[in-house]
Parts: sequence; C-alpha cells; structure tokens
Amino acid sequence: MGKYVQVLFLWLWLPAVLLAQQPVHTNPTLPLCATFDLTAAQRKELNLQASQALAQKRASNAAFASITYVPIRPHILRRSDGTGGMSTASLNQVIAVTNSYYLLNGYGIQFYFCGTSPDYINNDTQYNSFDINNESAITQGHDVTNAMNQYYVNSFASGAGGYAYYPANGLYSTHSFILNEAGNEEDMGNRLIPHELGHNFNLVHTFGERAGNGTLGSGTTFELVTRGAGANCTTEGDYICDTPADPYNVDGANIIYVNNCPQYDPSSTARDANGQAYNPSLTNIMSYYFPCAHDFTAGQYDRMQAGLALRQTHTAYSLDCPPTAVSAPTNLVASISNGNVSLTWQDNGTNEMGYFIERSRSPTSGFLPIGGVGPNMTTFTDTKTTPITTYYYRVKPSNSTTTGISQIINIQTPACRPSFVYACDYPVGFSSMAVNNVALSQNSGCSSKGYGTFGTSTTVLAGMSYPVSGAFLYSFYDQGVTIWADLNRDGTYDANQGERLFQTSSYVTGQFAGSLTLPASLSAGALSIRAITAYSTIPNIPCGTYSYGEAEDYTLNVVSPTPPSADLSLSLQSSIRTLATNQPVSYSLTIRNAGPNDAADISWQNRLPANVSFLSGGTNVVNSGTAVSGSNIALANGQSATFIYHLLPTQGGTFVNAAQIMTSSLPDPDSQPGSGTGDGQDDAASVDIRTAASTSTVYSSPNPNQVPLPAVASSQPAPDPDKADLSLAMAVDLRTPIAGQSVTFTVSIRNEGGLPATNIVVRDTLRGLTLTGSSPVFNVVSTGAGYTIIEGTVASLAANATTQVAFTATPTSAGYITNAAQIWSSAVADPDSKPGSLTPTGNNFNGEDDIAWIDLRVELP
Repeated sequence: MGKYVQVLFLWLWLPAVLLAQQPVHTNPTLPLCATFDLTAAQRKELNLQASQALAQKRASNAAFASITYVPIRPHILRRSDGTGGMSTASLNQVIAVTNSYYLLNGYGIQFYFCGTSPDYINNDTQYNSFDINNESAITQGHDVTNAMNQYYVNSFASGAGGYAYYPANGLYSTHSFILNEAGNEEDMGNRLIPHELGHNFNLVHTFGERAGNGTLGSGTTFELVTRGAGANCTTEGDYICDTPADPYNVDGANIIYVNNCPQYDPSSTARDANGQAYNPSLTNIMSYYFPCAHDFTAGQYDRMQAGLALRQTHTAYSLDCPPTAVSAPTNLVASISNGNVSLTWQDNGTNEMGYFIERSRSPTSGFLPIGGVGPNMTTFTDTKTTPITTYYYRVKPSNSTTTGISQIINIQTPACRPSFVYACDYPVGFSSMAVNNVALSQNSGCSSKGYGTFGTSTTVLAGMSYPVSGAFLYSFYDQGVTIWADLNRDGTYDANQGERLFQTSSYVTGQFAGSLTLPASLSAGALSIRAITAYSTIPNIPCGTYSYGEAEDYTLNVVSPTPPSADLSLSLQSSIRTLATNQPVSYSLTIRNAGPNDAADISWQNRLPANVSFLSGGTNVVNSGTAVSGSNIALANGQSATFIYHLLPTQGGTFVNAAQIMTSSLPDPDSQPGSGTGDGQDDAASVDIRTAASTSTVYSSPNPNQVPLPAVASSQPAPDPDKADLSLAMAVDLRTPIAGQSVTFTVSIRNEGGLPATNIVVRDTLRGLTLTGSSPVFNVVSTGAGYTIIEGTVASLAANATTQVAFTATPTSAGYITNAAQIWSSAVADPDSKPGSLTPTGNNFNGEDDIAWIDLRVELP
C-alpha cells in the first residue's frame, strides 16, 4: 500500500477533566484526529489485503484457534539527564490490562515486551513538547524491525493523547505514540493503549470517516442505524456491523452522566438519513465517550485478526522478536489482607522486564492478565475481586510468552464486612431481630468486633412483603438502621442493584419496625440479609466503617409461589374412518382442563386439508373456508367441552385432519398453545380417514406456524474415561519466509479424552530446516543425511485441556517445505490413533488426528 496510509491522531484528554467541564446534558466537542483518515479507495484496498491475508491464514488453521504473541518494543522519552518518563512498573501495569482486552474465547493477541529493558530516549526538547510533525526526531535510530514500536511521550505539543498507524508494508506502520498519563494508569490500560493498538490492527473509530478538512462532518454521519436489509454498515462508519451507528458530534446527539458514567440521552433528537434514532455503544474502546466500562465487539476481534494476518505477510518488518528465557518465579503465595488478595513470590530472574499477573476462576484455563509490576518486584495486590470466590493466580515474565511461568495457586476471597471503631465499647447494637414475627435473634448482646452471624431462618415467598422489627441493646441512644439483601447472590450488598430493602427515615430509640418487600423475580433458595445499626448515623454502606454500632447477618429461605396454570388437552375423533368420496363425516373435538386452576379465553383451530369442505357445525363452531375454529371458551378445573362439525372429502385419497388449542388465559405446564400440530403435545390431535377408492394421495392439514422442534441429540459417545484422546494442530508465525529467516512452529496438543495424558512425546523430523538455537522443550535426538529429528515432552495434560509447545527453525533453501509433527508416544492409550511411525525418520501420514503438518513457501533473499 505504501506510505499513503495516514497517521491516526487521537486527541484523547483525561476523562476527569472532561467530566468536570460537562453539564448533565451535553454535546461535547472533543479533540479530533489531526490529519485525514484513509480515502474510500485506500480503505477498500486495505480491507481487501487484510481479508486475503486472513483467508490464507485460515487455510493453515492458525486463525481463530490460538493465541498469537505479538512483541512490543517500548521506547520511553525522558529528560536529557535521564529523569522522568514512564516507569517500568507503570509500563507493565498498563500493558497487562491492555492484554485483557485482546483475548476472546481462547484466541486473540497477547503482547509481550521485546528485549530485557525499555529503550530510553533522553531529549529535553521532545520530552517537554513532542511535535508529531517531527516524528523522526525520536524514531530514527530507535525503531526495531522485529516488533511493534511503541513510544511513550510525556507531552504532545498539539495536546494529543496518542496516535497510531494502520497496517502497511513499511516500518513506520509499527509505530504507536502514547501519552504518559502519569498517575492515571487506569485510563491508559483500559482505554488509551487498547484504542491505539486497535488502530495498529485496522480498527477505526466507531463514528467512522471525517469530512474533507479532517474534521467530523457538521451534523452528519453516513452510517445508518438499521441492520439487515438496507444497512450500509460494511461501507460506512467503522465498517463493522455489530458496532451500532455512532452519532458522535452530530447535532442533537446528547450524552448524560449517571453516577459519573456516560449514557446516551434517550431524548436526543439526532437521526440518521432514514430518520431513525441512534443508540450507540458508549463502552466501545474505539469510541470517544470515555466510558466507565470498556469492550471490543466480536466484529472488531475479527477485523483485528485480519489486520494481524496482514502484518504477518509484510516484509519491511517482522513480529518475531524472540521471547526472553527468564527463570520462572517460585514460592507463589496468596493471602488476604484488608479484604484484598495479596500475592508474594520469589524472583529468580535476572533478565525480566517485569511481570504480568494472571487470574482465572479455573485451575486449567481462562487466565487473564489483571496487572503488572516492574523487574525485581515480588508483590502484587488484587483489589478487584468478588467476595466468596475462588481465584487461581500465576505470574509470568512480561518479556516472555509461554515459558517462565510460575506455579498456579488459589485462594477464596471472604465476604466483605463492616467495621466499628468502638465496637461494643458502648451498648449500641441489636438485642433482637424478627422477620414475619419469627425471631432470628433474641437477647443476642453485642457481637465480637461488632459483627455477628445467626443461623435461625424463616421461610418467605418471592414477591411478598413481610414485617421486620428489632430492639436495641440500650433504649436511649439515637440510632439508624438499614437492612440489605443479597438478591443476586453475588456475595455483596449493593444499593445500586436494589438490594437495600429497609432504612429508617430518621433516628429511632429503643426499637424499630418496618417491612421487607421481596422482588417477584427473586429465585428460590437461601437469601442472605444484613442489618446495621449505628449511633447518630443512618448506615448507607454495607461494608463501611462506623464509630459505634453493630452488624448482624441472617438467612431467609425463599420459596417461589406456584403460578396459576391449567393443564389443557385436546382430542379429535371421526364418525367413520373409511368412506366413499363425497360422503359426509362428523368430527368430535373435545378440550379438557385438568387444572389446577380455571382457564378462560380458550380457542381452538382445525385447518382443513385440501379437497375437504365444511358442511355444518354446532354451537360456537365457526367456518372461515379454510379452517374451522372456536373461541371465548371457559373451562373450570376438571371440566371439558365438546364441539361437533361435519366435513366432506371431495376427492379420493387419505385425509389427515389436525386441530390444536390456539390460546388460553393461563399457561399450560406441558404444552404451548398455538405451537403447531407436529410437536406431539397434548393440546393438539389428528385423525386420518380414507376413501374406499384406492389412491396413494395424502392430504394433510396445513401446519405453517410450527415452533421449531429441539435439535436431535448428538450420537457421539462420551469420552472414554480410561483413555486420553490426543490430537495435534500446527501453526507458524510466517508462511512465506526468506531462506535463512527464522520461523516459529507452534504445536498445539489437545486431550479430548476422559483421562489425563502423561509423558506425551511429540516428534518432528525436520527436512530442509535447521533447528535454531536451543529450545526449552524440544531436543535433537538424531540426525542423518538431510534430516534432523527433534522431540519435545509434555509431562501431563488434563482431560479436555490444550497445551502448546514451540520451536524455531530456519529454512535452508528456496522452494516448498512440508513439515509434520506427530505424537510419538504417550503413557495413556488413545481411542482413535496410534502414536509413533513405521520408521524412526518417517512421518506416519495415515490420516490419524495425532499428526499435524503445515507447508511453507521459501523465497530467495
């Protein structure tokens, strides 16, 4: 594409400054990109190249299947005396948080640092005011050719927050420039850096293109709100259809703030070209709304995969900076400190650029980076946890990929508790508590440290209100009382979720009384409630700190009220089964109500088969020409009603006549009115008759509105609990290398069996390839004329788990190379493949799933 791919300048001011300046209703004018976006022709060409690159990558089974590790070379601007600039601790923190946004369903991008320390640029002029028009002043002599080059700037002369380049076959396109928002790592990691890297991988702003002068069109956006027929989301806006049309900076598009978080004002008057109102996503990372929550869409992940695939085909640079081999941290320990999870470990590395901390709720998968620390640091505090949750943690060097990772440890977080500075020093607390006149505590006294739990429970119904009352330890102190219920059962009490059920409107003495109203949507089961009383204070924070008072936790047993229902069934009978053509036949349709409740507004319908005519019917039987029906039927529990009508077949053949109940005032526990006559439910029935004249023609009642039937259950057998079903997949970071250029081969091992696999040996016979350097997993076991045999061992792989092993090799000459790996041996039997080969130097290409291969096209330098 050449140099015409333009720079994206994102003038992103600090959110706190914006929120301080904006009123409740606002149409803010935020900083815009300083230069032009791509022209329509340039965008079309870039998207075409990315799509082609992704299609080629899909052919190798490398896309949307695993994590791609992309190196970042960090360059930090400092003063000429070496002071100032981004710290390595902050650098690790913001990239770790950035990484959490680049994973989706087990695949995506993860960034690691290239090198063992940042590249420092000591320049007073550029440090104090970096001029984006003189970019080469800091990049010249500092860019590397094997990683994304990211520059951290102390101040932009233009006031920008950062900018980045779209993919292009030029080294400059690896650039991103990031404002060091000192003290605001939260914004850098959750918004600024993910936003800029999004541009690096071919994402544009959600509001799309600009006018010819480089600014947003005044009051105009070209992407339509509609999706499906008539939509233009693939050619306008951000070219992605699962991001809603964004009217940023369009007249009449207003933002309001709720709890300091932006929301689109539903009274906004902005409309698209079709007159439709907008409903943009204010949480999208590529927007300009500075949200409280941040996300990418599935379509954006797909586009980034295409951008990555395109970058992997470029020749002006590569993304193969070798990960640093760092000794793994050991002795990882987790503990609870002030309600947070505190991690400590032993640092065994001497060449790490820092560490990423990863967390999951599973011991074997789903690990996401949650933070980072600088080199030589051995502690981290996780402040963003959910009470009463088991978390699994591990620590890895930030300049490595799949090696140097610590052991995995786990810990369960506690429920949050309030605290009292002078707990029990004075008699401020509860002496008793009752719900629905059932005592949950009695003469309880002051609990240790002002907090107590009580096991007595009472049964309550969802959707009902119950009296609550209590008495205090001392009758003359002014006290306030608040009661919360953990309605969503997440271990916390949150007034913003409607979980505050009772609060005294003023101070009370001696005792209090009121009511608790439970939502009708509350599910059955144990429900935790918390009551807090405090002296001369009305408590507002369930985990707050108070001077004098007490908190008590109780449990209610919630049961769901049985909703009214009527079990309706329908039967259909004919007066004769075999008849002559043009002979009338009588039908008797009966509806029964098996209760338990009375039902009304019942209706039924019998769509007539072709060549059947209506003759007559009894009371409440209506003929429309194509169907017979009845309505406004009421049936008490245990009652039934029968309807008689007469039909006439006018042709010879078999006639399958079907009827069903269409409506009812109450739900039916085992059938769905109007769901069709083909699902076997008892609110539908059919009867067949045939003429005496011999004919094979069958006429059936139409059934146009049949509710889709459940999918057929899989016939695949359950995994064999005594075997490990192993399979291989192979991917490379470069399909078209130059002779002498290193290629990283990643072998994925999957265990879909019911038993963990142990001592798995993977063998690869290299032909036309030379193993580059040493590998932490693979070792050379044999060499011969034109080949080298390498083996890697995986000690253990759990059932339903996947692991990866990798090695780097160099093609020795131009041409086509097919490289294959196979499982050579395993300590556990495999139900559908046999490890090993016929000869030690061969690959057993027998179609079994424990073999994987990939082809390379090697070009001359």
